[in-house]
Amino acid sequence: MTARRELLLAALLGLGCSRSVDAVRAVDCLGHPDDPACTVWPTDAHGANSDPWLVSHHQVITQMSPRVLVLNFENAATSSVAMAAAQLQASAIAEGSRYHGYADDGARPFLQPQIVKVVDLTDHPPPTGWSNPSSTRLPTTPTGEFDPTALFASKFSDAYGFPDPSSPSRTLSLCALFEQGFVNEVWIEDGEPGARRAPLNVERKQAYDTAGQPIAGTFLPYVGGGGNLDQILCSVTVRMAHLDRARGPGCDLLVRGWGIEGMWDALPADAPDARAFLNADFDTRFGVQFRSFADICDESGDPCVNYPDAMTAAGSYADGSGWRIAPFAQGCGSSRFPPNARARNDFTNGGAVNSRCATFGLGGGGSGDGYAPYTSAVVSALESEFPDCGGGWQIYWRQSMPGFGNQARGIGGGPIKNWWPFLYY
Repeated sequence: MTARRELLLAALLGLGCSRSVDAVRAVDCLGHPDDPACTVWPTDAHGANSDPWLVSHHQVITQMSPRVLVLNFENAATSSVAMAAAQLQASAIAEGSRYHGYADDGARPFLQPQIVKVVDLTDHPPPTGWSNPSSTRLPTTPTGEFDPTALFASKFSDAYGFPDPSSPSRTLSLCALFEQGFVNEVWIEDGEPGARRAPLNVERKQAYDTAGQPIAGTFLPYVGGGGNLDQILCSVTVRMAHLDRARGPGCDLLVRGWGIEGMWDALPADAPDARAFLNADFDTRFGVQFRSFADICDESGDPCVNYPDAMTAAGSYADGSGWRIAPFAQGCGSSRFPPNARARNDFTNGGAVNSRCATFGLGGGGSGDGYAPYTSAVVSALESEFPDCGGGWQIYWRQSMPGFGNQARGIGGGPIKNWWPFLYY
């Protein structure tokens, strides 16, 4: 573990409290929120997702410390084990939010998740003959799949254990926890490999119009690629993700990346630049019959793209006819497709393909940004720190996104906003 990661983890170890010491910032914004250099979210008055305060303060927020509730259904994991897994994942998220951190040792983490509580939902002990890794308390549908909607029912409120401020003898439901800002995300640990496994990443997101203003009562229930929450009727954005202590932090970063990729349907004002970075606009940019490589590359891992040179991409459609993009003036990539990916989840290709990951928007957008060769060697050091599922790429990709303090300019010439506040819109 590097010294930088040790600092990040040390800073996050105390996040089970409502306030923590930020060991890596020159200014301790959580401890001194009134410092002129700080505009920290959540605040006491503005702690919920989708709060209009996030829109009006987007460009002046200097740090976000979303409140995370961990639900532990894995019988083999104690609360302390689940907490350690959550803290490790929080440190990876923090590292990924250091804008251009791979080139700037002084870049500070913008996201510093607070683990507010681990809720023990395990069996004590499991019933005789029970063979599932998760407990009997894990909610399932009649057909045996994990049922995320059940977590919002009143029967779980007492387990969460948050007293209702207006009636302390009662406890708050999960919707109320989101709506009142006690919780901004839920992470679920269950140890399950199959149908009982919790959604890898799912979000019901408030929708916004082309002026960047919320559309009252309109939510997208399927953001994140891990199912949908169309039966949930909370009045703010709801975010849920899997927590896997058995895998390296790269895997949970990867699935959380689906939410980053999917949120732009709810944010049309900022979507064009995002889709250019994410390589999700190939149809309009290059005139091919697909928006992204995800449209033509299946889960088999078979090659679906080749690169005759560093600025050319080519392949075949399902009918056997060929396509070719030259020059391949790509943006950066997506969680499953680094700039030189030949197939889905191709994180180890040593061949060089040019991209704008490190330069996106800094030359005014498009070819003005300049291009640099990307190979797996670029992220090898990060991979050793954040292993599994292309963890090095997941960190590099996130650090390349327009973050806090970026000077990037978009397609229309205006500044590109810091992406991280959008997660909690």
